[in-house]
Amino acid sequence: MEIVQEQRLGTVHRKPREGCGRTDCACALPVSERFVLWALRQWQQDRALPHEGSILHRGFKVAGVLDALPDFAIAMDAFLFGARRAMEIHLPTCSSVSRDEAVLVALCGLAQADHDRPLLASLDIMMAPTASRVAAIRLKAFAVALAGAGLRIAPAAGAAGGRLN
Repeated sequence: MEIVQEQRLGTVHRKPREGCGRTDCACALPVSERFVLWALRQWQQDRALPHEGSILHRGFKVAGVLDALPDFAIAMDAFLFGARRAMEIHLPTCSSVSRDEAVLVALCGLAQADHDRPLLASLDIMMAPTASRVAAIRLKAFAVALAGAGLRIAPAAGAAGGRLN
């Protein structure tokens, strides 16, 4: 990553990561989206509310969002038990991003940007209605906590759901 410093303002501008060029590779994702992707994959491995000292627990603690871990785990449980079909979640070491993983990351962005209608509409398509409500509430709490810790996922204004297509 190249860092360029503008002398008169003393600000630091970072050139965005370009990645390897593969369209499905996680290497070009922003750190905030990588964190969500890592959390999805790690949760898939553990499939339980992480205990103190687990990899997921430590990761959330380091990111400063430990209080959001129960919301995240409950949202993921809602996906596991309420999804209309099995979700494709890769192993934590995989560099490819599945379509389902991309959708879940994008849903976090919608939740973070207060695009509740597109979020609920998307969840209603993916899940049973009762599970989609639980997932929406918990995903929203998780996404807001991420934003509070500086991990912004929200799509640009007017781009709600643009990455879902």
